[in-house]
Amino acid sequence: MIKTVDGNILEASEDIICHQVNCKGVMGAGLAKQIKSKYPNVFKDYKQICTEQGDDLLSSVQLITTKDGKTIANLFAQAGYGRTRKQTDYDALRSCFQHLEDTVTQSSEEKNQTSIAIPYGIGCGLAGGDWMIVEEMIEEVLGDCEVTVYRFR
Repeated sequence: MIKTVDGNILEASEDIICHQVNCKGVMGAGLAKQIKSKYPNVFKDYKQICTEQGDDLLSSVQLITTKDGKTIANLFAQAGYGRTRKQTDYDALRSCFQHLEDTVTQSSEEKNQTSIAIPYGIGCGLAGGDWMIVEEMIEEVLGDCEVTVYRFR
């Protein structure tokens, strides 16, 4: 079940808060920059894995638990960053959503992490993706999961 609400995703009640990241270890703008500021440990772990694995991270998901018990899902769906061209890799983003679906499906048996928060327009702002394509992808891959799309107001 997918629903859309107005609100700040960083105040979400869902178990997992998702955002798209690059493979370069840079959280310099958008939601990533806000997460870096609010959860320094998330940036530290993200930076470390980028240093170790670089572009090999494309299509993967890094789950990091915060001090307040939230799980941040770094979705590696763009190799680089910048506005000179579209950065979002749709195949990589689909793979990330499939990893999330697997995570919540397996967790639901343990009644663990079962709900997902996704920012409205993920991969479509600074990374230049097309929301029509991404929204359809979310519905196809995560349609049977408990997903809330947060539209920032």
